[in-house]
Amino acid sequence: MGHWLVGTECLATCRFALSPLVETVAAVGVLAEIRPEPWRRSWLATHQPAFRAHLATAPEPAAWLAARRPSDWPAALRLPVPDPDADPRLLDLTAPALPPALAELLDWTWQHVVGPEWPARLRALRTDLTTRRERAARHGWPAALPHLGPQHRWLPDGRLRLTAPDLPPPPHPAPALLLVPTSARHGWLLPDESHTRLAVVYPTSAAPVPGPRTPPASLGRLLGSARAELLADLDRPRDTTQLAARTGLSPAAVADHLTVLLDARLVAATSTAGRYYRTALAEALLSAQPAG
Repeated sequence: MGHWLVGTECLATCRFALSPLVETVAAVGVLAEIRPEPWRRSWLATHQPAFRAHLATAPEPAAWLAARRPSDWPAALRLPVPDPDADPRLLDLTAPALPPALAELLDWTWQHVVGPEWPARLRALRTDLTTRRERAARHGWPAALPHLGPQHRWLPDGRLRLTAPDLPPPPHPAPALLLVPTSARHGWLLPDESHTRLAVVYPTSAAPVPGPRTPPASLGRLLGSARAELLADLDRPRDTTQLAARTGLSPAAVADHLTVLLDARLVAATSTAGRYYRTALAEALLSAQPAG
């Protein structure tokens, strides 16, 4: 088990990168997950049947995925460190260490799943990194990125300790740090071969593609406009601060409305404290409403 200590100087100069390849890997992980997160139900119902049918025709990547835990296999791909200056609209599958069969699976997933959704995914990821930057400027990096993974720890002095089974000894001088948001359940580390750059892929806890924000008028008449808007905004896990910023309600008002929605079992809490998402009952209620 290797450990790297990332100092405050390195954190001060870190950059964000957006990677179509990382996000395509994340999509494969979600599609192959045995027990997916509940807020991904509608997205999985759209894409998982075709993915499973394709995987049935590709025994080599299917066996490769089945032999590894979902939290482990993205790091095992040895993806290249994303270039923060590259065009985030283009997928590059030329990584030399990528097995051909897995490259074909990633290409299929991009063509049939991620690519058509990419503008919406890109907006969601850009929103996340903007929020992280602003929170880091106000409250520091431990507040901006509190949940990087179960093995990583923020130390009391503000340094970050990164831990991974195959992480080599830390280089000197410290590597350039990249932060890469993804909709995967688990993050992972991507050091480059020279150990001069290290990408920390972190989970945003976001649904793959954001749903529509405007709730049906009939739902507003049923629940009240504020609760209907909150329900429409919970297409992915959000906390009360995020919901207040998006709706214009005060955090106290958001908390009161969430209490009602929780009691009605239209909203549930994630394992990460303070974050909420809409339930399958809420999804059925939303889909049953007329458009007008």
